[in-house]
Amino acid sequence: MEFGVALGYVVVVTIFQLRQAYHDSLSNMRGWLLDATVSGQLTVLDRLSIIDAWQQEMVEYFNRNGYCFSCNKRLPRCGCPTETH
Repeated sequence: MEFGVALGYVVVVTIFQLRQAYHDSLSNMRGWLLDATVSGQLTVLDRLSIIDAWQQEMVEYFNRNGYCFSCNKRLPRCGCPTETH
């Protein structure tokens, strides 16, 4: 869940919205990495580092909104190893 502490509200994000954000972000990432004018100078290691950082950000985004990135279940219902959170 995203919290608007100063305004006193909670924004509930559904798993469907999280998955849509994931797919939109993945599409943008693929487009960026495949565009030689933008990422043409990157080495394979650079590309892998960017992808790894992006995936970690997605894990954190899902967790902040109460879902497991691996299984897409609410965190209290998730049976995945804790390292994946």
